[in-house]
Amino acid sequence: MKTNKYFFFLLIVVFLAGCKKEKDENPFFPEELTLLKSQVNSSFDSLNNSMSAAVNIFAASGFDSVAMRAKLLELYNESTFATEFVYTSPEGIMTIIEPSAYYSYEGSDISAQPHVIKAFQTKKPVLSNGFIVVEGYQAAVTIRPIIHNNQLIGAISAVIVPSVLLSRIIEPVVANQPFEVWVMEKTGLTLYDQDEEEIGINVLTHPMYDDFPTLREACVKMAAEESGETSYSFYQTGTSTVVNKKTWWNTFHMQENQWKIIYVKPE
Repeated sequence: MKTNKYFFFLLIVVFLAGCKKEKDENPFFPEELTLLKSQVNSSFDSLNNSMSAAVNIFAASGFDSVAMRAKLLELYNESTFATEFVYTSPEGIMTIIEPSAYYSYEGSDISAQPHVIKAFQTKKPVLSNGFIVVEGYQAAVTIRPIIHNNQLIGAISAVIVPSVLLSRIIEPVVANQPFEVWVMEKTGLTLYDQDEEEIGINVLTHPMYDDFPTLREACVKMAAEESGETSYSFYQTGTSTVVNKKTWWNTFHMQENQWKIIYVKPE
């Protein structure tokens, strides 16, 4: 009888150990992060496909100003989130812009902007970091060089406001939920946050985050790693109450840039 009881006890121990091992091997990771990353990818796939097709036209035919303006306007009318499209000359001059609201910026010299330099040097598409564009607003730019007969003849760019794109994707997912989502560029720049005043601020360098070292430590970790889990202390969204926030993240990759999509659940 004692032998049977002992054997039964061992079975329970083995079963519980197996359950714990299975749980450890399959840690919680929010499915919303996979969904959001997929939706961001889909949005950019559509834009990239349209821009690639446009670049291929001029790579084959060469530059024509009338045809270029018509194509930029077509791209703008088809896009759901780009604010403007630009043809930049090989000298780095914004020669043609659509829509007409930005005509006054034609002729602007952007040859010193890092994404322009990189695209023209590598002859490959580049997604810029967030910055204040010459038109005066916070944006990011995806630029595609045009190569005709082995010569650089300029580039087509789409100017986007990441917070606009991301809010459309994220807000339906987080509505009436106990978790939050924000998005950080690998550099630490906040691209989207439910507290709108934080958009465009760099978490790693701005003084408003000086009193929150665990937040900065978490951001350094998230910037360095593809995905994972961490925690930090910061204000509850929309309040002045400091809470601990359990955090998971995933990474969206495009043209050698990275956006960190961050899921936060206050504890």
